[in-house]
Amino acid sequence: MKNILKQKLIKNIIKILKIKDQKKFYSIKRINCDEWDSLAHLQIIFLIEKNVKKKIPIKKLNKISSTKELIKIFNEN
Repeated sequence: MKNILKQKLIKNIIKILKIKDQKKFYSIKRINCDEWDSLAHLQIIFLIEKNVKKKIPIKKLNKISSTKELIKIFNEN
């Protein structure tokens, strides 16, 4: 079940960041993606918190700068 939820989150994050090639998802960094602005960042955080049903600590919020880190946080929760 966790894999299904993870795939759903990835699909939604791809929509938020307007990524055309799903294969590029794991190599995207916030600094290189123009669509990953502060609003998109909040949308992604709320999406993860809603689906995991757990708040992400503020210390971790600022450290999220790539999609790999998003997946890492999702796996921790």
